Amino acid sequence: MAEDKKPSGSRPRREEPVAEEAVIGSAMPVQVVSAVKEVKAALPRAFTGARKDAKKFLREVLIYVALNPKAFPDDRSKKLFLLSYMTDGPGEFWKNEKTDLLLAFDANAEKVTWSEFLDDFRTSFEPLDPALKAQLELKDLKMKERADEYTYQFTYLAKQTGYNDAAQIVAFKRGLPKSLVFKIMTRPEGAPSTIKEWMNAAIIFDESYKQALEYGKTWDDEHGGKKPQRSFRKKEEVAIKQITEIDSVTLLVRSNVKLLDYDVVKKLVRFKVQSLSQN
Repeated sequence: MAEDKKPSGSRPRREEPVAEEAVIGSAMPVQVVSAVKEVKAALPRAFTGARKDAKKFLREVLIYVALNPKAFPDDRSKKLFLLSYMTDGPGEFWKNEKTDLLLAFDANAEKVTWSEFLDDFRTSFEPLDPALKAQLELKDLKMKERADEYTYQFTYLAKQTGYNDAAQIVAFKRGLPKSLVFKIMTRPEGAPSTIKEWMNAAIIFDESYKQALEYGKTWDDEHGGKKPQRSFRKKEEVAIKQITEIDSVTLLVRSNVKLLDYDVVKKLVRFKVQSLSQN
């Protein structure tokens, strides 16, 4: 019997792709569905309604929403996300009102855009006069450990105060240690004339001082520790010791002697030497 021949030009039959399935134990197969992964970012800290924390809280919410756009497909989800991090406090009434309307799919609440919702939040919780608030915070700002950290904090607040360059210099100097201000003002090239120059000078002097301290510690370690400080005796003690070597009787006046200078000591010694020669 003649063998069947495949028609010329025929191609092997392809099998249709089958959806990948994951089998969990002996249970029924479950189709794998790829979910949208969120970016691992820090969640906003709870907001109690305090005005001083409003701007920081709103910034944290906006950062998280911006990093996870697929997790917030519409304005409604963004609003509920913000409201979920508002805890009991001064803002409880505002939170409850907004939440109830959104959960009820209120038509007017749904019409409010995300931008309008944020403006409502700012009006309700952020300080009425941000510039005045920044000025008060800047007045209390002091340098603690490092000049660069102080500079960063100062720059952030100064931008909100509306101060010009001269006013910023006054405020910046007020927050620096007095010794650091003196070093900057007495440097060979003269005192800085702009706030930027003041900031750079403060950082440079502070870093140089800290590097010198670190070098001193390293030098001490390499040379077996610090050398003992020489003990210097007071002039009165030295003078009394010299007199004692001549005659112990002169110690009777020690309680009445407040300060013995070198001329007094020489006179006492000369007097005793003359007394001894006569004897």
